[in-house]
Amino acid sequence: MSRFAWLASLYTTDGGPDVTDPRWGDRWSSVVLPERPPQHPDSEARRSQARRKANRRRLVLWGVVGAAGLVVLVVVCAAWVGMNALTARDELQSSADDVVALRAQVQAGETERSEATVRDLQRHAAAARDATTGVQWSVVGALPWVGPNVRAVQTVADVVDDLATHALPALVDAADVIDPTTLAPVDGRIDLEPIADVAPQVVAADTAVTAAEDRLAAIDTSRLLGLVAAPVEELRSQVSGVAETTATASRAVQLLPAMLGADGPRTYLLLVQNNAEPRATGGIPGSVLLLTADDGRVTISDDRAGNGLGGLAEPPLTLTDGETALFGADFGETMLDATLTPDFPRTGELARAIWAQKVGGSVDGVMSVDPGALAAVLGATGPVTLADGRTLSAENAEDLLLHKVYLETDDSQAQDAFFSSAARTVFDALMAGVGGSAKLVDALAVAARDGRLNVWSADAREQQLITGTVLAGELVGHRGESPVVGVYLEDANADKMGYYLQPAITLKQTGCRPDGSQTMDVTLTLTSTAPADAADLPDWLTGRAAKIAPPGEIWTNVLVYSPTGGSIVSHTVSTGSPGLFSQFHDDLAVGARTVKLAPGQSFTLELEMVSGPGQRGVPVVRSTPTVLGPAPVVTGTRCGGSSTS
Repeated sequence: MSRFAWLASLYTTDGGPDVTDPRWGDRWSSVVLPERPPQHPDSEARRSQARRKANRRRLVLWGVVGAAGLVVLVVVCAAWVGMNALTARDELQSSADDVVALRAQVQAGETERSEATVRDLQRHAAAARDATTGVQWSVVGALPWVGPNVRAVQTVADVVDDLATHALPALVDAADVIDPTTLAPVDGRIDLEPIADVAPQVVAADTAVTAAEDRLAAIDTSRLLGLVAAPVEELRSQVSGVAETTATASRAVQLLPAMLGADGPRTYLLLVQNNAEPRATGGIPGSVLLLTADDGRVTISDDRAGNGLGGLAEPPLTLTDGETALFGADFGETMLDATLTPDFPRTGELARAIWAQKVGGSVDGVMSVDPGALAAVLGATGPVTLADGRTLSAENAEDLLLHKVYLETDDSQAQDAFFSSAARTVFDALMAGVGGSAKLVDALAVAARDGRLNVWSADAREQQLITGTVLAGELVGHRGESPVVGVYLEDANADKMGYYLQPAITLKQTGCRPDGSQTMDVTLTLTSTAPADAADLPDWLTGRAAKIAPPGEIWTNVLVYSPTGGSIVSHTVSTGSPGLFSQFHDDLAVGARTVKLAPGQSFTLELEMVSGPGQRGVPVVRSTPTVLGPAPVVTGTRCGGSSTS
C-alpha cells in the first residue's frame, strides 16, 4: 500500500467513508463521535476573551492605519490648498486692483476703460473662485483654527466673483446714462427717459453690492490670521466704497424721473437761506422760490420774501414739547423760523404748511440752498451778471449777498429783491448747463456734503430714498455704529451779524467702554470778527431795531446734541458762570446756552460727552454751515478697530 493508500481507502468503502480505523478495534466502532471535542467548563470564556483581544488588536491596527491615512489625506489636502491659495491670493490681489480702478473709471465716465477693466476683473475673479473650491478645501476648512481662515478666503473669492459677474457689469452699462454729461440740461430740460430705462439694472446692481457688503461684514476677522484678516478688511473698505457709488446711483435713478415731473408736473419750494442771520441748518429763508418741474424742465413760477410769509395766528402743525421748549411756542408761525430746527425734514413739513396757508397750494417738496452753495455752483458755471449789472462770482457771492447789500441800502424790500434776483440768476445758469455738467454735479455734491443743500419730499417713498443721504439734513444721533454729535447756532438778536461769527469745533475721542460706548471731549469756540466800531454799522446789520443786544455785539444761542442714548456728562466755560439749559429733542439730550460777544471777543465751551452703547464707529460732528470757520475737526478711531478720522 502506498503512503497515502489508507487515506484513500477511507473514501472507497461501499457504505461511504468509514468513521473508524479497523486497527482501533471493535470497542470504537459503536461510538458516535461528537461534533466537537469535549470542552473544559472555562474554555469557552477563554476562547471568547481571546477573540475579543484579537478583535481589539485588529481595531487598533485598522485605527492606526485609518489615522495614518487621514493624516496623509489632510496633509495632501493642505498641500493642495496651499498651492491653490497662492493662486487665489494672486488672483484676488489683481481683482482688488481692478475694483479700485473700476470705481475711479466709472466715476470719471471712462466707459471703454471700465468695460475692459470689468473683463479683466471677471477673469481674475473666476480664477480665484476656481482655486478655492473642491474637496480639499472642504477637508481643510473643517479643521479647527485653520478652518475660519479657509472659509474666509472662500467667501472673499465668492463675493468678488459674484460682483464681477452680476453687479459691476450692470453698473458699467448704466454709467453712460447716469454720467453727468448725459444729465446736463439741454435748452433747460433734462432727458428723463434714459434714466428711467436704466433704473432696474442700477437698482439690481446696488442690491448685489449690498449683499456682498453684508457677506464680508459677517466675517469675524478677529479669528483670522493677520495675513488673511488684512486683505479681508481691505476688500471690505473697497466694496463699501463701491456700495456708496451704487447706492447713490440707485437712489438717483429712482428719484430723478419722478421728482423732475416724468409722471406729471411737480412743485417745490426752494428756501434760500441767509447765513448772516444763523439758524440751525444755515440761516433764515431770506427768499422762497416756487419751482415747477414738468418732464425734466424746471422753471421758477413764483418767488416771495421770507419775511412776507409769516404772521400766522398759531403754528400750522402740532409742536412737540421739545420744539416748544427749544424754539418757542410760536415756532412755525413764520417762514423765517422754519429753519430753527436742525431737522430739515421737519423744516420741509413746516415750510409746506406755511406756504399752503399764506399762498395756497400743496407743494410736493422743499429744498434749500445758501450763498455758500450758490458760490459752489458759480465755481462751476463761472461768473454771472445780475440785473443791476454787477458780477456775481464764486469769490464774492457770500460777501455781496450776506454783507455788502446791508451796507449799501437800508431798504428791506430792496435787500430782499437783490437776494431773490441773485438766486434766480444762478438757478438759470445751472439749468442752462453753463460751465459743464460734470463740474456742476461736483459743485452740488460739495454743497450737499457741507450741509448747504438739503432736499425733502412729501412723498413717503421718495423721502425714504432720500433719508440717510447727505441731502436729507435729518436730525440723527448716530449713523450706523458712529455716534453723531450736533453743534448748532441760532441768531438771538434778529440781526445780520452772523457774517462776523467764526466758530471752531473739535471732537476728541477719549476712551472706549466695554459696552461699545465711547467718551468724547467736544470743544466749541466762538469768536467775533466784527470791527471795533461795529456799533456804528447800519441798523439792519446790528439789529438795533430789535432792541435785544447792544449794537455791535453778537448774541448766539448754542445747541449741543448728544448721540443717541448718550449724554453730556459735564461742561466748562471760558468766561462767565457754567450752566446749560437741558432738554430733549427727538429723544436726544440737548444742552443750550446763549453766548454774548463784543467785537474781538471769544468764548469757549468744553463738554465731556458719552455716546450710547454699541456706538463703536468713528465719531461724527454735524454743525451749522456758516460764512467763516473751518469744518469740524474730529480725532478718534473705531473702538476695537483701526479706522481713523
